[in-house]
Amino acid sequence: MTYGRMSNQYKKTSVETASKLDLVVLCYEKTIQFVMQAKEHYKNNEFEEKAVKFQKAIDFVNELKSSLNMDEGEQIAKNLDSIYTYIMKRLLSGDVNRDMAAFDEVIHIMSELKDAWVKISLGGEEQLHMEGNQGQDYAEKDFSQIAV
Repeated sequence: MTYGRMSNQYKKTSVETASKLDLVVLCYEKTIQFVMQAKEHYKNNEFEEKAVKFQKAIDFVNELKSSLNMDEGEQIAKNLDSIYTYIMKRLLSGDVNRDMAAFDEVIHIMSELKDAWVKISLGGEEQLHMEGNQGQDYAEKDFSQIAV
């Protein structure tokens, strides 16, 4: 078995055996990674490569959005849905207008939310509340009315 195959098998096994929280964190990490890569490709006028990375970032945001349980998640799920919709609008607007600040904003929001989910996955939900609700400022905002 070649190294490439072994690496792919390891990644597949890692995803298949990960907890739900770990998968959420992975989606945030991959979104951030692909937005950063798309931004670099933009700067280097590598538009085909940018398009590939950009689409992967959008796919991960769509995955996060589609995994929300609106019945059980109640207000938090609604707020996250609004945030993900806002992120999609910012990504698309940034792409169309070549606005790197939009990509930076998405990276910032996703990083804060990822950090909050990491703390929760480590059993630090109480610690998260005590430390000023990192990411909570986004979870409580109403992004549904923001036009981009």
